[in-house]
Amino acid sequence: MVRLINFKVWQTMMAGVLLLGLGGCGNEAPKKTQEQAKAPQVKVRELRKEPRSIWVEFSSKAEAYESAAVTAKVGGEILELRFKAGERVRKGQVLFILDKSDYLAAYYKALAQLEKDQAALELAEADLERYRPLVEEELAPRQKWEQLLSARKELQATIKADQGLLADAKLKLSYCEVKAPISGEISQELVKPGNMVSPGTTLASIVRSDMLQVTIFPSSGEYAQIRHYNPKAEFEVEVYPRGRPQLKLKGKVDYIAARVDEVTGTVGMRAKVANPKGLILPGSFVIVRLIIDPHLPVVAIEPDWVFQDQEGEFVYTVDSHGILRKAHFHSLFSNSEMVILPEDFVGKRVLVQPAGNLVEGSRVEALPADGNVSSGA
Repeated sequence: MVRLINFKVWQTMMAGVLLLGLGGCGNEAPKKTQEQAKAPQVKVRELRKEPRSIWVEFSSKAEAYESAAVTAKVGGEILELRFKAGERVRKGQVLFILDKSDYLAAYYKALAQLEKDQAALELAEADLERYRPLVEEELAPRQKWEQLLSARKELQATIKADQGLLADAKLKLSYCEVKAPISGEISQELVKPGNMVSPGTTLASIVRSDMLQVTIFPSSGEYAQIRHYNPKAEFEVEVYPRGRPQLKLKGKVDYIAARVDEVTGTVGMRAKVANPKGLILPGSFVIVRLIIDPHLPVVAIEPDWVFQDQEGEFVYTVDSHGILRKAHFHSLFSNSEMVILPEDFVGKRVLVQPAGNLVEGSRVEALPADGNVSSGA
């Protein structure tokens, strides 16, 4: 037996289902609209004028600030070496011993000749003393007196020549001990004991590696920019091997060319750099960071957050209404760590993340990158 459903009951049930369905749809539609209207969150930084280190970098080659060749000043046979290759030697230290027998003989010969002529001079002086009263009393001819005076003068001149020869012989004898002209690290010997050398033969070389020099060549435009931020032209430098910025050495610029090189259009600058631990060897290729000013108050931002379009460089700013805007600028200075912005950027909130799909005019929610509450600009 089939039961018939009361039409009014059925009608009431369907109306309830319809109301439930409509009620569910009504709750979802506003939620979806709110999600679509929610602005994306972006990281911003409120710009301030703060002290920053302003620098530029150049490639260069480190050279020994002081170096010298060890050369033979006299000829002869090398008898002995008194150093080990690569060790540090001090100025005046004996490095090579040459055979001095010939020079010693020449010294004694010159000394003997000097003593002989000095004895002859003493005799001439005595003769003059004996003849003086005789000549004065006209008991001896004046011609004889004049001869004695001439002989004394000749002996005095001879003795001066003897003294010169003796000094030369003594100097050449001293050159048989070849000494270090400067303090520093000595190279390998270029001659061995038993070899004959001539005056001027290079025996070794010495470099002072605890003090280096580096030369950089900024363009005339770069130099003008450098002087703009540092009119006093007193600069410090940091020098490090390529790819090893943690091994920095410090120094100071001690020379700036007085004019621009007409061929290259550059200005030569040289810096003296202390290298007490010998971290950098002379001849190494290095990076030279010229510190223009270590604490210059500027408005700056990292290069990653500077963008480019047809009008030039710009940054994205977020105004007080949360709208993303382009702010174009012209920077007087930039390096790999920062770009200096005009001072009217102080207080502006600047985007410090990739822009992605964001474009000018987008509404965003600005979150301070440093975690502090940003007031907006």
